[in-house]
Amino acid sequence: MDATTKLGVIIVAGGVGNRMGADVPKQFLSLGGKSILEITLRRFLDKASEIVVVLPSDQHERWAEICEKSGLCGTHKVCSGGATRFESVKCGLAALGECDLVAVHDGVRPLVSEEMIGRGVAVAAETGTAIPIVEAVDSFRVLTDAGFQVIDRSRLRAVQTPQIFRSELLREAYKAEPSPRFTDDATVVEEVCGVELCYYDGERKNLKITTQDDLLIAESFIQEE
Repeated sequence: MDATTKLGVIIVAGGVGNRMGADVPKQFLSLGGKSILEITLRRFLDKASEIVVVLPSDQHERWAEICEKSGLCGTHKVCSGGATRFESVKCGLAALGECDLVAVHDGVRPLVSEEMIGRGVAVAAETGTAIPIVEAVDSFRVLTDAGFQVIDRSRLRAVQTPQIFRSELLREAYKAEPSPRFTDDATVVEEVCGVELCYYDGERKNLKITTQDDLLIAESFIQEE
């Protein structure tokens, strides 16, 4: 990526974390003595020209208090999200200023490495899209009318974030109406704009913290770092 290329980052943290079963939204749970969202944000501070954090409207005050204690005030913008991830990303795009590339990242993926971010930015700068994937390691079966059938896992890939796009491409894609088919930004861009996506290597430790087990695994990685 050219040194003059501007990278905008949207960190989507609009969930409530029902599956975690915690008293606070999972993005605010402690990991290595810091909130998950704080760790995630810090991964991008040296990479981005601008960062937007998308939060539920009733969590702005909580996040402001964390930022005050952690010295993060002034490092990013905050906006309110919508009822779905699609709507939250759309809100983030509206709040984001002019940039060449836009990376959209889950707020509860705090273990993404600088190397992985760099790989994605390089691919997106060259091709216009960059979607991180990792090989499947489990065995899978799909439920059909005839029962469970084995799936060849060598053909499966897990999709992660950050997903990175040329700014004008992502903005054009998010002019579409919401659809249940839009499971992530890649599906929005692929379906609305009709482009062929490009992929880059994700990282197995770049897990999305969803359950208490995920939190324990992430804690072990943080301790190693």
